[in-house]
Amino acid sequence: MNNSSRGWGGVCLLVASLFFVLSPSLMAQSASTGALAGTLTDSTGAVVPNARVTATNSDTGQVRTGTTSSDGSYRFTLLPPGTYRVKFESAGFKVSEVPSVTVTVTETAVLDQSLEVGAQTEQVTVQGEAETIQTSNATLGTVMGSQTVSGLPLTTRNYTNLIGLSAGANSSVFNATALGKGLQDVAVNGAPATSNNFQMDGASIVNSQAPGNAGDTNGFVGFGIPNPDALQEFKIQTSQYDAGYGRGAGANVNVVTKSGTNAIHGTAFEFFRNTVLNAEDFFAKYSGTPRGVLNQNQWGGVIGGPIIREKFFFFTSFQDTAQKNGLDPKGFSTGVTLPPIPTGARENTAAFQAALGAAICPPNHPGVKIYEAATAGSASLNSVQVACDGSNINPVAISILQLIECFII
Repeated sequence: MNNSSRGWGGVCLLVASLFFVLSPSLMAQSASTGALAGTLTDSTGAVVPNARVTATNSDTGQVRTGTTSSDGSYRFTLLPPGTYRVKFESAGFKVSEVPSVTVTVTETAVLDQSLEVGAQTEQVTVQGEAETIQTSNATLGTVMGSQTVSGLPLTTRNYTNLIGLSAGANSSVFNATALGKGLQDVAVNGAPATSNNFQMDGASIVNSQAPGNAGDTNGFVGFGIPNPDALQEFKIQTSQYDAGYGRGAGANVNVVTKSGTNAIHGTAFEFFRNTVLNAEDFFAKYSGTPRGVLNQNQWGGVIGGPIIREKFFFFTSFQDTAQKNGLDPKGFSTGVTLPPIPTGARENTAAFQAALGAAICPPNHPGVKIYEAATAGSASLNSVQVACDGSNINPVAISILQLIECFII
């Protein structure tokens, strides 16, 4: 083997070593999990190595254990978001327990703890919820918990409407008259709405044919929206997120749905909107336009619990939406009335055509001026006068209207 081969082999070995050394920190959390880390010290500030650290999920009872390293640090990676009870144990020290530590999706909470000298049979419990800080990265974003999602007014029960509350997010006012799911695209930090990335429980849910768009667009439907009662939390990362999320320069939205716990929990709901309870549009009221119809009912529920306690759980969710919507989300009508379909001439196509032409012709106007393509050798369009006899109405449309008129009569 020559010197150059040995040199390249050394470089490859160094790169491989760095990969394995750095891999624990790279896997601290994912798009659907969080992490917990910290340092354990004694009352003098000296680090405590080889101490046993136990993290127990308060809802499911699932336990993770670890040991502090030589510098007193510990780390739990890939933790499902939720509340944890953390216990610290070491020979020659009293047992210390923190009863409530919150782990958030995509974040690494830092919990440093100090042990008191004493027998292990003694225990010190830190009362209240421990204050944890996020120091592992400089990612900017906003976390929305289940209480926030359920408590804020959402006219369409759509969590994506809350993305606009984050710093750097820009969207038009969410329109309560929108049809269906009421999805609306949001631009973040100057990037187009197509640069957003949406993930649910760690999996991408962005339509591959309409990348980044949350709403229905270009003939492609937007992604499914679980009802707020089924969401545990979600986080909108707006900038300085790591390359693990990649794909787009806009927002990264990571949604975590609820799972079952050791206790059976469930909710049932119905939300309704009715025309008589809706506010009138200012301009429509000013112009005397009647209030448009908007009746909506959304009902359903969630339920979850244990199948085998602390091992196997179930959770299910259902929501149904029924909507009768006669509003135009982009404006309102000022009382335009279509002419009635002529009656009594459905058996005679020519008579029906003439009656229809007369109905749609402007009052006291002998004809309608239209323009046809320029003739050869002329640069100007030729204007012609078409009489209001219905001769310019497509025969197929005439047949359809005759059929409709027949059913109406």
